[in-house]
Order: sequence, then structure tokens, then C-alpha cells
Amino acid sequence: MSRFRAGFLLAALYAVVVLATSLTTGHPVRPLFDGVGTSTPYKWVTPPWYVGSANIKPGPSHQDITFENGTSPLTGVNSEDSQIILNLPQGALPAHAGDTSIQASFTPLDAKKLAKPGPGVRPDGNAYRVDMAYQPSGEPVRQTTTSGNVIMIVPDEAKEMLYSVDGKSWDPLPTHVLGDPNTVGSAFNKPGYYLVDTELPEFTNPNKGQGTKRTVGIVLVVVAVALLLGFVLPSALRRSRSAQAAQAGKGRTRAGKGPTRQVRRRR
Repeated sequence: MSRFRAGFLLAALYAVVVLATSLTTGHPVRPLFDGVGTSTPYKWVTPPWYVGSANIKPGPSHQDITFENGTSPLTGVNSEDSQIILNLPQGALPAHAGDTSIQASFTPLDAKKLAKPGPGVRPDGNAYRVDMAYQPSGEPVRQTTTSGNVIMIVPDEAKEMLYSVDGKSWDPLPTHVLGDPNTVGSAFNKPGYYLVDTELPEFTNPNKGQGTKRTVGIVLVVVAVALLLGFVLPSALRRSRSAQAAQAGKGRTRAGKGPTRQVRRRR
């Protein structure tokens, strides 16, 4: 029974801390779960406010897929940050006369600079532009002959994966959760823009605007001090000097007259 009471008290304390944190910070608090190992920090193109300087910005990257006897091999390629991965079965990429390989390129993008995903959702991490070009001709690969799959790792719980030809509008893809809600997969049939969305609200900065308020307060204090030094203090000094001068003048007047005495004459 003592262990039960201790466990109950700990659970109650945790609930109180969660509620207090939520009320004081103004954004929802997620429960903590036990896990195995450590998670790799997400690499943002444009990090949110709570990430700060700890972010490692990802850059463009590419990998080559070499044809084997005129056929593309079973292979997997991924972005430099490993946050988008393509798995392609043998023969998924059509051969092209005179070319010996295909270069797969990945460009991470700020999703907020592209089209909005839709009502009730927001971008979940970066968007990625996937390009494929034959080498050495440079001709683009427009379509696979056999579907592969695309896997994306995101910072928040995912809703679905989206596809766009140009980043100006999004189409939802059949999406599967792979092991945890931050890893999802779908079919890969052609290069283009890929993005994951989420229904979770965006964390807002509870201190946003405090810097402006602080700056305004400092300016008001400086103005008040300047007025005090420029007008009030000189005026007070002048009044003090006038009062001192008046007191000194009265003292000199009394000293000049001296005491009066009456002299009586004898008859």
C-alpha cells in the first residue's frame, strides 16, 4: 500500500506540473514517454524559436545511381540530413540511351515559403525538392517504371505526406506510419516536392513582444531622467540658491544695524 500511495502521489505531482507549465507558458505540454536510445535533433532550414542556435542547417546533396547492364539496381538514396530517404527496386528507373547513371538530388526548403498545406494543418519540418537527372546528358527523369517508396522523418507527430510538382499546390499521398508518429512513408513515382503536415498547433513564444515592451520601458525611463536633469533639477537648484541668497541678505542687514541703545542725559 505504501508503494501504491507513493506512485499515486508522483502521478498527481506530474499532472500538477504539466497543468502549471501549460498555464504559465501558454502552449500545450506533451507527456514524456520512456524510450530506447537518443533521438537525433531535427535539422531545420529555418528553425523555430525554441530551437535557437543549436540547429544545424541542412544543405543540398546528391547521390549517383549507376546502371548495371542497362538496368537500374535495387538501391536506396537519401538527403545529407537523412530526413528523406528513397528506396527503389531493381529496374525502377528507365534506361536512357547514351547515359550510364542517374544523379538523385535533394534540396531542403523552408516549407513556409511554399504553398500552405491546407486548413487545419501546418508544415511539419522542412519541405524537400527531389530531382533526378541522367548522366552525362543531364536529361531529367520524369517518372519511374516501378513504384519505390519515400520515407520522411519529421519533428512533430505527422498527419500525412504531400506531393507537389512545383510547390504551388499540394496533393495528399497515401501515408503509412513507420514505427513511430514522426516517421512516415508513401509510394515514390516521380521527382518533385515532398512535405509532411501535422495537426498539432504550432508552439508560440510566450515571451514574444516582451523585448519591445522592455525597450519602451527603458526609453520612458531615459526620457524621465532627461526631463528631471534638464528641467526639474535646474529649477530646484535655482530656487535653492535664491533662498540661500535671501537668507544671506537678511543676515547682512541685521549685522549692519546693530543693537539700538537709549542714552539718558543728566539734568
